[in-house]
Order: sequence, then structure tokens, then C-alpha cells
Amino acid sequence: MNRRGLFVMVLLAGLLATPAMAQSGGSSAKSAGGPDFGWKGWGVRVGVSSDPDQFYGGAHFDLGTFAKNVRWRPSVELGFGDDVTLLQLNFGEVHYIFSKVQVWKPYVGGSVGLDYVKVDGLPSGVDDTDTDIGLMGVGGIETKLKSGVGFLLEARVGLSGDYNPDFKIGCGWTWK
Repeated sequence: MNRRGLFVMVLLAGLLATPAMAQSGGSSAKSAGGPDFGWKGWGVRVGVSSDPDQFYGGAHFDLGTFAKNVRWRPSVELGFGDDVTLLQLNFGEVHYIFSKVQVWKPYVGGSVGLDYVKVDGLPSGVDDTDTDIGLMGVGGIETKLKSGVGFLLEARVGLSGDYNPDFKIGCGWTWK
């Protein structure tokens, strides 16, 4: 693991540990934004990425909060374009939700997952697939629409891997 990867892992560990250490115990923790782990919903997402330049789509799964304001939301995304097909399984995606904002809630976090890539147009006999660990920084805002469906706008920055996009921007919807 290179220094940048180590730095990201330490940063993510700090992001997870700080809210957990600050959390007070008792039954009031749940109503005050404390842990509420479990199935909360699922959603779809679409967007574009840079390097590789792609359109992507996918799904995410809201598994609730495991520490005060810290949510686990794994996702899967499939990108097409730039002679590359990219499948990203983001199983370690966490967000710190800034709950003080009422209508639009900003969040920041990170994601660790598995990237599987297939490259088109390589000479015969050359391995055209690769698998790598993908690290991404995540930031976004979300709200509830009048229908009760969640809506999000999100940006991601690639922190590792040869085929992990440098930048992604997208939107998504979440149902309970």
C-alpha cells in the first residue's frame, strides 16, 4: 500500500472513530441521531465520470447509522465508455451526515471497494481484465421530496487504482 492509500485509511478510521467516541449512551442516543443500524431503504444512481470518461448507473443500500450521524451505504455501479467497462462494488462506504441542516443535509465520507475493469480493443492474447481495490472520497447533499423519496446530489474523487475514476458526479433516489 502506498503512502496515499495509508493516509486515506487513517483518515477514514478517524472519521469513524470521532463520532463514535463523542456519542453518549442511553436511549436518547437514537432520537438524537445516534446508532440506528438496519435496513433503511435502497435506491438508484446515475452520473458521469472523468478518466475514464464514462456514464454510470447503479444502486445503493441504506443500512442506517452505526455511530452518531455515521451511515453505512454500500453501493454497486457499472460504468461504460472510454473503451472501458468498470464494475465498482463499494462495500465499505460510510458518510458523516451533518444533521443540523434541516431540509438539505450535507454529508462527507469515503468508500473502499473492489473495482473490476474490462478494457476493449487490446491485442489478442493480452489480458483485458483487471481487479483492484478502489478508494474514493465522497461528498454530497440529500433531501426528502414531497413524495417521501430521498434525492441526492453527489461528487466522488478517486484516491487509488489505475481505473478508478479521478472524479464522478451524479444524482440518485432512495426509497424505504
